[in-house]
Amino acid sequence: MTNLINAIIETYTNPTELYIRTSNIDRFAGADGWKQVDTLKFHAERKLKREIQDLEFWIPKQADREATAKQWAQRYRKQFNGDEISTTNLTSSIASYKAEAFALAVMQSELAAAQVALKELTGATYTTVKDEADAELPAEIASVFAEMDAIEASNTKPKKKGAA
Repeated sequence: MTNLINAIIETYTNPTELYIRTSNIDRFAGADGWKQVDTLKFHAERKLKREIQDLEFWIPKQADREATAKQWAQRYRKQFNGDEISTTNLTSSIASYKAEAFALAVMQSELAAAQVALKELTGATYTTVKDEADAELPAEIASVFAEMDAIEASNTKPKKKGAA
C-alpha cells in the first residue's frame, strides 16, 4: 500500500478491549463479555471511501491532461528539425508528458491501494463509478445519436452487384 493509505489505516486504528452487552434486559446473556473492538474503524472506512471518491473523480481529468500532453509531444516530435526552438519545444513537451503520465500512474496506484485497504477493512468493495447502458441516455442525446446514424447511413455508397 502507499504511504497515504498506510497513514489512514494506521491513524484510524484503535483496537481496544471493551465490555459488550448484547441485551440490557438479560444480565446473564451468553454473548456478553470483553471483546476486541476497533473503535476507529468507522472513521477509517469513511476516510478511505472519501479518498476513493476523490481519486475516481480526478483520474479521468488527469487522463485527459496526459492525452493532451502526449498529443503535444507527438506534434513537436514531428516538427523537430534540430534548431533551438524545436529542440526546446520537444524537450519541454516530453517533460510535460512524463509528468502527466507519472501523476496518472500515482493516482491509479493510490486508487487501487485504497480499494484493497477498504476491502481488507470491511470485506466489501466500493466505487462511485456507475456503468450506465446506452438505454439510459437522455432522450435528446438518443435523438442526436439517431441523427448521426442516419447521416452515416446516407453517406455510405451501395456496393456494386458484381463486386464482393
